[in-house]
Amino acid sequence: TMAQVSAENIGSGDTAEFFNLKGTIAFIRSNNLAYPSCPGENCNKKVTEDLSSGQWRCEKCERSWPAPDYRYIFSINVSDDTGQTWLQCFNEVGELVLGTTANEMIELQRVNEAAFGQKIADATFKEYWFRCKAKSETYNEATRVKISASSIHPIDYVAETARLSRLIDSYN
Repeated sequence: TMAQVSAENIGSGDTAEFFNLKGTIAFIRSNNLAYPSCPGENCNKKVTEDLSSGQWRCEKCERSWPAPDYRYIFSINVSDDTGQTWLQCFNEVGELVLGTTANEMIELQRVNEAAFGQKIADATFKEYWFRCKAKSETYNEATRVKISASSIHPIDYVAETARLSRLIDSYN
């Protein structure tokens, strides 16, 4: 639970810690939903647009491209009965949460802001199992625990009911 993550100070040590969390997406931060990345093979570095040529430049590959490949990087607020927390989502998780690629979402945002907003709204208030990674990070001399979702899975309610039933039986 969220309360356990907080009470046990998960992620506050020197190494990353992993845990599973069942929660509901309460909010998706939709500003800066994705970044323009290099379309080169095995390269996900951010590219910059050269306004004079209209090309997108990757400093790592030292190549220019006609268009970037957008990749998700956004935060979601996830809650359960005991609390809430922010999770960082990357491309694979973002595609599962929003049901579409980052390229399609960026294009939808450009051509139809209302449909874009509806896609975000449709993804909220859904419950998932989250595989999370918590790690302590220092930024501007302030240390905090950053939690990212490394994978998500929809709730299998039949299996979840059986798990909860076994848990209740264990108290007898």
